Amino acid sequence: MNQNNNTDTYDGEIDLRDLFRIIWSKKVLIGSITSIAAIFSVLYALNLPNMYSSSSLLAPTSQNDSMSSKLGGLSGLAGLAGVSLPSGNISNSQIAVKRIESFEFFSTYFLPNIELKNLIAVKSWSAKDNALTYDKSLYDVSNDEWVRKVSYPKKVIPSDQEAFKDYKKLLSMTQDELTGLVYISIEHQSPVIAKKWLDIIIYNINESMRELDKKDARNSINFLNETSSTVKVQSIKDVVSKLLEAQMQTLMLASSNESYVFKTINAPIIPEDKSSPNRAIICILGSVLGLILSLLLVLIQHHRRDSKI
Repeated sequence: MNQNNNTDTYDGEIDLRDLFRIIWSKKVLIGSITSIAAIFSVLYALNLPNMYSSSSLLAPTSQNDSMSSKLGGLSGLAGLAGVSLPSGNISNSQIAVKRIESFEFFSTYFLPNIELKNLIAVKSWSAKDNALTYDKSLYDVSNDEWVRKVSYPKKVIPSDQEAFKDYKKLLSMTQDELTGLVYISIEHQSPVIAKKWLDIIIYNINESMRELDKKDARNSINFLNETSSTVKVQSIKDVVSKLLEAQMQTLMLASSNESYVFKTINAPIIPEDKSSPNRAIICILGSVLGLILSLLLVLIQHHRRDSKI
């Protein structure tokens, strides 16, 4: 009885020698499938355009963050006068990071400063003459018009929302929670455009945040001036006076500081080396995938043949 059990157990185990013989007998099929996968991966890798990444390191402006904390300290007094001030828990730099990633910033400050065709229709870039090649199925350069064939909800001329999706693919941002330093990069087929677009983002985030804070400060100053003329209680007048001083200081800093939210530590440059694709890795992965698929195919065929016997 024990002998039969041992025999059954042995028959149920995988014999590595048999497995090797099965694979060796199908070496031509395995080699062919692997070679085909390798050729396709090479062709695919060669067909991918080079992408260049321009990056920058930004630091939050110290006076801007300190002003947020000062205004946060007056929030209790502001409540008495009917004015809402930031608590200071979220810095302007954190708001700015999220703002760069927002559709409102893209459509208002980024898209009007670029050419839409350079965001969606570029096929490749020539380093020799710094010229862009466009996908003919998307954009007709000779007639300067969009010719792509799309179905609803897409339009022949890409909408702002569709362009925003491509913008988010090219944009990369990370912020260090301890230091507040922000690493930002833009990837594009053209290194010149990548650098130019990153300059546009850095300039406009400072300008847009500056204008928003100036607008809020002016509105608060107008309101506080009106309140001061109608209030008769001296303690409330003192509160309004302090709030006016804080808002005037905010308005002054917003008007005088060029790097309002971020100051540039490492300015964007035109990269000389591509950031992607890694064609060697693509070819290796494609070949390995072909080998794995061919082995699975051989083993499945062998299993089916044995099950019919």
